[in-house]
Amino acid sequence: MIKYLLQKEFLQIRRNSFMPKIIFIFPIMVMCVMPWVMNQEVKNIRVDVVDSDRTSASQQLVHRIEASNYFLFNGQKESYAEALKDIELSHADIILEINDGKYLVAANAVNGTKGAIGSSYLSQIIGANVQEILTASQPSVLSLYNKGQNYKVFMIPALMGILMMMLCGFLPALNIVGEKERGTIEQINVTPVSKWSFILAKLIPYWIIGLLVLTVCLVLSWLIYGITCQGPLVLIYMLAILLALFFSSFGLIVSNYSDTMQQAMLVM
Repeated sequence: MIKYLLQKEFLQIRRNSFMPKIIFIFPIMVMCVMPWVMNQEVKNIRVDVVDSDRTSASQQLVHRIEASNYFLFNGQKESYAEALKDIELSHADIILEINDGKYLVAANAVNGTKGAIGSSYLSQIIGANVQEILTASQPSVLSLYNKGQNYKVFMIPALMGILMMMLCGFLPALNIVGEKERGTIEQINVTPVSKWSFILAKLIPYWIIGLLVLTVCLVLSWLIYGITCQGPLVLIYMLAILLALFFSSFGLIVSNYSDTMQQAMLVM
């Protein structure tokens, strides 16, 4: 019985003009476009430095800022008031004042994101410089899984998880609620189809599609971004299956208490 129900589900998916686009074109667009348009790096942050100390330590910090790929060094100013004029004229984003061994970081709040992230970058450079002076050695911070701190390494696996959630959670829930809206679920209720057969027939196609999409995403992440699986590939698929089971169960609960597709989408 479940064999014929599965055939019915795959036929419905194939005949629906919208579903193939969601299942195949949307994941490819997400993997190819989102990591580029949602760039979480901020560069070309213009910095004015007011160095009142003129010590070797303060000059070392200035050289670190000059060498950073995130900053555009505007040069050293004689006073804070002079540097503030650059902020007011939008010629600078951040001011760093070094006075008597103390550091003042002032950011232009017109662009809040650039100011906040730029201040964070600058604080990290100051902290590394101070730590080096205190320990008289070059400190090294080792990131175990993302040594280059590349945001794509964090984002792309997250996008894969989101796609699995949508394909294995949202779409089955909307499919079942769609049966309610069309009234076809009443016809199935009067047939000798068991509840488990009906539920599995609704979920299995999306589990298969989810794993196929995950495979496509893994291939795209390797071809486009050079990001590959460093651990056992089987473990990735096992965790993906667990994720699919969880969100499928969640989608079933939502579909059970929803009467329309709009309601189900809102709850999900």
